[in-house]
Amino acid sequence: MSRATAALLDEHWRAQARIGAGVSAQCLVQWSRVNPHSLEESGAAWLAWMLALIRRERRRSRSQAAAFYRLYRALETGHTLPPLTGEHVGETTTLGELREDWAEQTGTIRTPEPDDGEEIRLDGFDWPDEPEDAHDRAAVASLISQGPAKLRQDVAQAADEQARGRLDDAGFLQELEDASQRAGRTSAGAADRETLRAGRDLIDQASKRDRRAVGWARVTDGNPCAFCAMLASRGAIYTSQATAASGGRRKPRGSADGRARANRRPPVSREDLTRYHYGCHCQTVPVFSRNDFMTPDARRFDREWQEVTRGKTGGEARAAWRRHIESSRR
Repeated sequence: MSRATAALLDEHWRAQARIGAGVSAQCLVQWSRVNPHSLEESGAAWLAWMLALIRRERRRSRSQAAAFYRLYRALETGHTLPPLTGEHVGETTTLGELREDWAEQTGTIRTPEPDDGEEIRLDGFDWPDEPEDAHDRAAVASLISQGPAKLRQDVAQAADEQARGRLDDAGFLQELEDASQRAGRTSAGAADRETLRAGRDLIDQASKRDRRAVGWARVTDGNPCAFCAMLASRGAIYTSQATAASGGRRKPRGSADGRARANRRPPVSREDLTRYHYGCHCQTVPVFSRNDFMTPDARRFDREWQEVTRGKTGGEARAAWRRHIESSRR
């Protein structure tokens, strides 16, 4: 992997994370106006406000993801795709123009590069449309379950425990406050994920249509969970269901046929790559070459997996890996 590609992959998840974190912060501000004593009314107002915000920021996530995809594909293959919106005159563009678009979408200052003038040919391509209604339904379901529904459940439990006492008791009021803060945090995580759904979905769907994409790999954020770190440690092996489920492509020394694998990763499916927990800023990206695809973090996780799980298999190996990652998370 070239230094330019590695840097772009890092910039991509960070740029998407900024969008998600911004929505998460605004979610917490708006949640402070939700009243547990009038949850139906205040919760509905909060939901409407948040859905409008998420719709707007989903468009940013999607536009930014397209700019990333176009530049990333150009760096990897020398070919790129037409703009997501509007028309491009001519059959070529340049790396410099693609970098300008990426900088504009991310709000960053671009440093000129020696190869900015390199000509990049545009391949014919129809970008997938965003399934806005499906994304709206997913956002509403996540926001309600992690916000008002969770708060309603916790309030009911607290009230039941206080059934024989006063509902204005200081202890009960503190429980209400604690429950509201918990629901605020979980709903903020849901808002973050639902906002980034558009960019992630665009890359996922576009890469499935892209004849130059040969596989996929997980790129982790700066603080991945054990599962995401494990996915990243495997590099790019997701070119088919059979390969993805094989438990790892690396063969230990002395095992030419690969049947006796050491430190075998848990089997995962292609669909596992598109699973993201609340607050996760990892990304799944297409791979355009059958050469080894490993980011610096992925190489580190690969080494750590070998060390942490040495002599262990199955659930014991997964538990050791989870303890290792959780102990190192910030």
